[in-house]
Amino acid sequence: MHESSSGGCDTCIGYLKSILKFLLSHIGLVSLVVGYTIVGAVTFAKLEAEHEVQVKKNMSTVREKVTDRLWDITNDMHMLEEVEWSQRARETLKDFEQSLVRAIKQEGWDGIESNEPKQWTFAGALFYSIILITTIGK
Repeated sequence: MHESSSGGCDTCIGYLKSILKFLLSHIGLVSLVVGYTIVGAVTFAKLEAEHEVQVKKNMSTVREKVTDRLWDITNDMHMLEEVEWSQRARETLKDFEQSLVRAIKQEGWDGIESNEPKQWTFAGALFYSIILITTIGK
């Protein structure tokens, strides 16, 4: 009788070990994934938010320079001549337009000039990290 009770206990311990391994392996994997997304979100938010703010500052500076240049064109003319002023203003605005297109297409500017990052908040960066995980391997 002593033999059968220890055999049952060994079977029970075996089942408990299997269940514990299963839980720990999945919990460990989930913890790694959660940790990876949080570290990724912090990294993306830190790196990209600085760039976003810098692009916004650059565009504010470009806009101010265009305004100053248009004022200078107007102020430099002793007598305002429509054709000459229009030509110089058109050239200045064309340069500004090229700056806008470059900022939007290449630098990711969203048209907002505030100095606070809007796209790369922690929540946005966390979402991006999750998207990266789900698209890996496809």
